[in-house]
Amino acid sequence: MVINIIPDDLIEMINNEDCVIIDVREKFEYDSGHIKNSILIPMYDIFNDMDLVKKYSNKKIVLVCSSGNRSHYTGEFLEENGLKDIYNLYNGVYGWEMYDNTLEV
Repeated sequence: MVINIIPDDLIEMINNEDCVIIDVREKFEYDSGHIKNSILIPMYDIFNDMDLVKKYSNKKIVLVCSSGNRSHYTGEFLEENGLKDIYNLYNGVYGWEMYDNTLEV
C-alpha cells in the first residue's frame, strides 16, 4: 500500500531516514521548481523501465508530482511490480509550497 505523507513527514524523513525523493513530473515541470535533492524520473519513463527506480529499492522511495495523483499512481505501479516502502507526497509540490517550503529551480 502506498503511504501518503504530508510535507512535515517528508522533512522528518529527509532529516532522519535513508530515503530518495523521485519527482515523476515532466522535465519542464521539474525545471520550473522542485524539492531540493529530488531526482527527476518522469512517470512514463518509470513505466517503460523499472530499473530506473529499482536501484533505489534499498531506501524508502518518496514519489512527488504536482498534486499527488501521478505520484500515487506510479507508487501503485511500483508496488505491483515488487517494490516496497513507497511513499507519496500528498498534494505534491503544491502541498509542499502550501506548507511554506521552498522549491529549487
